Amino acid sequence: MMYFYSHIKSTKMKEQKNDYILPQFWNGYCPESHLKGKKVKMRLNKFDFYESEETGLQICMTHPGVIAVILNFRGEGDFRETESYAYDAIISEFLSPQNIDGFPFNEPTEIFKSSEETEAYIKEIK
Repeated sequence: MMYFYSHIKSTKMKEQKNDYILPQFWNGYCPESHLKGKKVKMRLNKFDFYESEETGLQICMTHPGVIAVILNFRGEGDFRETESYAYDAIISEFLSPQNIDGFPFNEPTEIFKSSEETEAYIKEIK
């Protein structure tokens, strides 16, 4: 019986530890807020980027269903009048860094290989 309890306890501790690890795929919510344990919506702004309502982090859907690029500059909360949220339209795109200045913002195509890599990239965004 003790083995069963300790196994459950260690599994629970492991799940709690992994709560703030970013998945490789985008779920429509703000990855930066996720790292802080929050679930924050990303809303379409007037520039056709999804922007975090909390942090201003922006994501561009360059290849819907495939690639979602985390832009290297923040939005200013200039949202469209008609509310449109990413979690309603997202199919689980790979999260990618911006590596060129213009659309498609990611060429050649790169994707983040780990949660740590994504987190380090986000921390550099001003």
